[in-house]
Amino acid sequence: MKILQRPAQVAVVGLGDLPPGVLAGMRHAIAEALGVAARGGPALDRPLYAYNAARGQYHTPAILRRLASLRAGAGGAPVVGITAVDLFLPETRYVLGDADRDAGAAVISICRLAAADPEALGRRARVEAIHAAGQLLGLSHCGDHRCAMYLAEEAVDCDRKGPGLCGSCRAALGLP
Repeated sequence: MKILQRPAQVAVVGLGDLPPGVLAGMRHAIAEALGVAARGGPALDRPLYAYNAARGQYHTPAILRRLASLRAGAGGAPVVGITAVDLFLPETRYVLGDADRDAGAAVISICRLAAADPEALGRRARVEAIHAAGQLLGLSHCGDHRCAMYLAEEAVDCDRKGPGLCGSCRAALGLP
């Protein structure tokens, strides 16, 4: 098995207002699960440039393009953006997030991850941040529903996943 090359760090940026502690929790989770430093990037405004009034949602590829433009300022590190707006791709009703490996950018939204319990929201956000950063490191979706790399289509999928990687995904990154 070929081991994927991991960058030294990943930049994590917020787009618009987020609950306190969400970004810090995501940075810590990414570093712990993926073995890369996760540092904060510049705080960005809500991505109004990506808003589609007809859908009442935000176009994910437009956000990914903006995030990819931040890589130069992040020393070439992949960039993971986190927002609270509802995201979509043209062929879907909504997405929890998306990543463009070639561009080195990913975005996740906590909009549809909301829970009555703030800790549940934080856990879901951390799991999806690991998933998004894992995609940027070269990991693909995993068939193990307990692995962070399992594709979550709804919040309940995030609840089934763990914040860690399965043995196969860990091995792909060269992690013990």
